[in-house]
Amino acid sequence: MLTVILAGGASRRMGRDKALLPWQGGTMLQSLIDRYAALGPVAVSVNAPGRFPFTGARELTDPYPGQGPLNGIAAAFSETEEAELFLTGTDLPFGCAALALRLRAKRGGADACVLRRGPKGAEPLFAVYGRGCLTPARTLLARGQRSFRQLFDAVNVRYVLPEALPEFDLDRILKNVNTEEEYRACLNKAL
Repeated sequence: MLTVILAGGASRRMGRDKALLPWQGGTMLQSLIDRYAALGPVAVSVNAPGRFPFTGARELTDPYPGQGPLNGIAAAFSETEEAELFLTGTDLPFGCAALALRLRAKRGGADACVLRRGPKGAEPLFAVYGRGCLTPARTLLARGQRSFRQLFDAVNVRYVLPEALPEFDLDRILKNVNTEEEYRACLNKAL
Protein backbone atom coordinates (compact mmCIF):
# COMPACT_ATOMS: atom_id res chain seq x y z
CA MET A 1 0.00 0.00 0.00
CA LEU A 2 1.30 3.43 -0.97
CA THR A 3 1.08 6.19 1.64
CA VAL A 4 0.38 9.61 0.15
CA ILE A 5 1.02 12.59 2.41
CA LEU A 6 -0.78 15.72 1.26
CA ALA A 7 1.58 18.71 1.35
CA GLY A 8 0.29 20.91 -1.46
CA GLY A 9 -1.80 23.36 0.52
CA ALA A 10 -1.07 27.04 0.98
CA SER A 11 -0.96 26.90 4.83
CA ARG A 12 -2.79 30.25 4.92
CA ARG A 13 -4.06 29.95 8.49
CA MET A 14 -0.65 28.84 9.75
CA GLY A 15 1.19 31.62 7.93
CA ARG A 16 4.07 29.29 7.02
CA ASP A 17 4.45 25.88 5.39
CA LYS A 18 3.05 23.25 7.78
CA ALA A 19 5.19 20.53 6.19
CA LEU A 20 8.35 22.36 7.32
CA LEU A 21 7.29 23.04 10.90
CA PRO A 22 9.89 21.81 13.41
CA TRP A 23 8.72 18.50 14.86
CA GLN A 24 10.50 15.90 16.97
CA GLY A 25 14.00 16.84 15.85
CA GLY A 26 13.10 17.28 12.18
CA THR A 27 10.09 18.56 10.27
CA MET A 28 6.46 17.58 10.49
CA LEU A 29 6.60 16.12 6.96
CA GLN A 30 9.77 14.10 7.55
CA SER A 31 8.43 12.61 10.78
CA LEU A 32 5.35 11.38 8.91
CA ILE A 33 7.42 9.98 6.04
CA ASP A 34 9.56 8.07 8.54
CA ARG A 35 6.52 6.80 10.45
CA TYR A 36 4.59 5.57 7.42
CA ALA A 37 7.62 4.00 5.70
CA ALA A 38 6.84 0.91 7.80
CA LEU A 39 3.71 0.43 5.65
CA GLY A 40 5.54 0.51 2.31
CA PRO A 41 6.40 3.24 -0.18
CA VAL A 42 5.64 6.85 0.77
CA ALA A 43 4.95 9.71 -1.62
CA VAL A 44 4.25 13.40 -1.05
CA SER A 45 1.43 15.10 -2.95
CA VAL A 46 2.59 18.59 -3.95
CA ASN A 47 1.19 21.54 -5.86
CA ALA A 48 4.50 22.16 -7.64
CA PRO A 49 7.41 19.78 -8.35
CA GLY A 50 10.66 20.05 -6.42
CA ARG A 51 9.19 21.32 -3.15
CA PHE A 52 10.64 18.69 -0.84
CA PRO A 53 13.57 16.94 -2.58
CA PHE A 54 15.41 16.59 0.73
CA THR A 55 12.86 14.08 2.10
CA GLY A 56 13.81 11.23 -0.20
CA ALA A 57 10.11 10.55 -0.85
CA ARG A 58 8.64 10.54 -4.32
CA GLU A 59 6.73 13.69 -5.19
CA LEU A 60 3.36 13.45 -6.93
CA THR A 61 2.43 16.74 -8.59
CA ASP A 62 -1.22 17.84 -8.61
CA PRO A 63 -2.73 17.19 -12.05
CA TYR A 64 -5.37 19.87 -11.34
CA PRO A 65 -3.50 22.71 -9.56
CA GLY A 66 -5.48 24.58 -6.94
CA GLN A 67 -8.22 21.95 -6.78
CA GLY A 68 -7.36 20.52 -3.36
CA PRO A 69 -6.65 17.10 -1.87
CA LEU A 70 -8.52 14.97 -4.41
CA ASN A 71 -5.40 15.63 -6.46
CA GLY A 72 -3.52 13.24 -4.18
CA ILE A 73 -5.74 10.36 -5.27
CA ALA A 74 -5.66 11.33 -8.96
CA ALA A 75 -1.88 11.79 -9.03
CA ALA A 76 -1.08 8.63 -7.05
CA PHE A 77 -3.18 6.28 -9.15
CA SER A 78 -2.19 8.00 -12.41
CA GLU A 79 1.56 7.95 -11.71
CA THR A 80 1.90 4.56 -10.00
CA GLU A 81 0.68 1.00 -10.41
CA GLU A 82 -0.46 0.79 -6.78
CA ALA A 83 -3.81 -0.90 -6.17
CA GLU A 84 -4.53 1.05 -2.99
CA LEU A 85 -3.28 4.02 -1.05
CA PHE A 86 -3.48 5.48 2.39
CA LEU A 87 -4.10 9.22 2.19
CA THR A 88 -3.21 11.56 5.03
CA GLY A 89 -2.31 15.18 5.60
CA THR A 90 1.00 16.66 6.65
CA ASP A 91 -0.95 18.50 9.34
CA LEU A 92 -1.91 15.32 11.24
CA PRO A 93 1.28 14.97 13.29
CA PHE A 94 -0.02 12.20 15.56
CA GLY A 95 -1.06 9.95 12.68
CA CYS A 96 -0.86 6.24 13.38
CA ALA A 97 0.41 3.55 10.99
CA ALA A 98 -1.42 0.83 12.95
CA LEU A 99 -4.74 2.61 12.39
CA ALA A 100 -3.97 2.95 8.67
CA LEU A 101 -3.40 -0.81 8.53
CA ARG A 102 -6.67 -1.43 10.37
CA LEU A 103 -8.56 0.68 7.82
CA ARG A 104 -6.86 -1.24 5.04
CA ALA A 105 -8.02 -4.54 6.56
CA LYS A 106 -11.57 -3.22 6.94
CA ARG A 107 -11.80 -1.94 3.34
CA GLY A 108 -12.57 -5.38 1.93
CA GLY A 109 -14.01 -4.97 -1.56
CA ALA A 110 -15.04 -1.33 -1.08
CA ASP A 111 -13.43 1.47 -3.09
CA ALA A 112 -12.62 3.38 0.09
CA CYS A 113 -12.53 2.85 3.84
CA VAL A 114 -13.22 6.01 5.81
CA LEU A 115 -13.67 6.84 9.49
CA ARG A 116 -16.99 8.44 10.36
CA ARG A 117 -17.12 10.47 13.57
CA GLY A 118 -20.06 12.30 15.07
CA PRO A 119 -21.06 15.71 13.75
CA LYS A 120 -17.76 16.10 11.90
CA GLY A 121 -18.76 13.27 9.60
CA ALA A 122 -16.23 11.48 7.45
CA GLU A 123 -12.45 11.80 7.79
CA PRO A 124 -11.34 11.69 4.12
CA LEU A 125 -7.78 12.76 4.86
CA PHE A 126 -7.01 9.73 7.00
CA ALA A 127 -8.46 7.00 4.82
CA VAL A 128 -7.66 4.13 2.48
CA TYR A 129 -8.62 4.33 -1.19
CA GLY A 130 -8.62 1.76 -3.96
CA ARG A 131 -7.89 2.27 -7.65
CA GLY A 132 -11.65 2.41 -8.32
CA CYS A 133 -11.53 5.99 -7.00
CA LEU A 134 -9.29 7.20 -9.83
CA THR A 135 -11.84 7.82 -12.57
CA PRO A 136 -14.45 9.44 -10.29
CA ALA A 137 -11.75 11.68 -8.73
CA ARG A 138 -10.48 12.73 -12.17
CA THR A 139 -14.01 13.42 -13.38
CA LEU A 140 -14.80 15.60 -10.38
CA LEU A 141 -11.52 17.52 -10.63
CA ALA A 142 -12.01 18.11 -14.37
CA ARG A 143 -15.39 19.67 -13.54
CA GLY A 144 -13.83 21.87 -10.86
CA GLN A 145 -15.54 19.87 -8.11
CA ARG A 146 -13.28 19.16 -5.15
CA SER A 147 -15.57 17.62 -2.55
CA PHE A 148 -14.82 14.25 -1.03
CA ARG A 149 -18.55 14.01 -0.33
CA GLN A 150 -19.10 13.97 -4.09
CA LEU A 151 -16.42 11.32 -4.49
CA PHE A 152 -18.07 9.21 -1.79
CA ASP A 153 -21.40 9.50 -3.62
CA ALA A 154 -19.71 8.08 -6.74
CA VAL A 155 -17.87 5.09 -5.19
CA ASN A 156 -18.50 2.23 -2.77
CA VAL A 157 -17.39 3.41 0.69
CA ARG A 158 -17.06 1.35 3.85
CA TYR A 159 -17.48 3.65 6.82
CA VAL A 160 -15.90 2.69 10.14
CA LEU A 161 -17.30 4.08 13.39
CA PRO A 162 -15.12 4.90 16.41
CA GLU A 163 -16.82 2.13 18.39
CA ALA A 164 -15.14 -0.39 16.08
CA LEU A 165 -11.70 0.99 17.02
CA PRO A 166 -11.72 1.28 20.82
CA GLU A 167 -7.97 0.75 21.17
CA PHE A 168 -7.15 3.91 19.18
CA ASP A 169 -7.17 7.45 20.59
CA LEU A 170 -8.89 8.99 17.58
CA ASP A 171 -9.01 12.49 19.06
CA ARG A 172 -5.20 12.49 19.28
CA ILE A 173 -4.52 10.66 16.01
CA LEU A 174 -6.82 12.94 14.02
CA LYS A 175 -5.72 16.19 15.70
CA ASN A 176 -5.33 18.64 12.86
CA VAL A 177 -2.79 21.48 13.05
CA ASN A 178 -3.92 24.52 11.06
CA THR A 179 -2.98 27.48 13.21
CA GLU A 180 0.02 28.60 15.23
CA GLU A 181 -1.98 28.07 18.45
CA GLU A 182 -2.84 24.48 17.47
CA TYR A 183 0.77 23.83 16.56
CA ARG A 184 2.06 25.15 19.92
CA ALA A 185 -0.51 23.03 21.78
CA CYS A 186 0.58 19.93 19.85
CA LEU A 187 4.24 20.59 20.58
CA ASN A 188 3.42 20.32 24.28
CA LYS A 189 1.63 17.00 23.71
CA ALA A 190 4.32 15.50 21.47
CA LEU A 191 6.71 14.84 24.34
